[in-house]
Amino acid sequence: MPVDDAQFESLLEQVRELTRRTDEITREQSRLQAHVRARLNWDRQPPPLPPEQMRIADEVVDVLTKRRLSSSQARLLHRTYFQR
Repeated sequence: MPVDDAQFESLLEQVRELTRRTDEITREQSRLQAHVRARLNWDRQPPPLPPEQMRIADEVVDVLTKRRLSSSQARLLHRTYFQR
């Protein structure tokens, strides 16, 4: 069963906040995004990141892999994070 609207809005806000935090600590958003994409695709060797960026990447992966999201919810979360 998909998460309800309130929970989903909370996840969207988390993704937006993680994007803001990424923007604050690095100008290399594409590198962090490449790392997240690699982890989402089970790549065994994602691009290395400094510790602060790795913490954000961990949070992003956690949010984007939440179970019980409908396919449309998952697509919107991914689009919100990866689209700039």
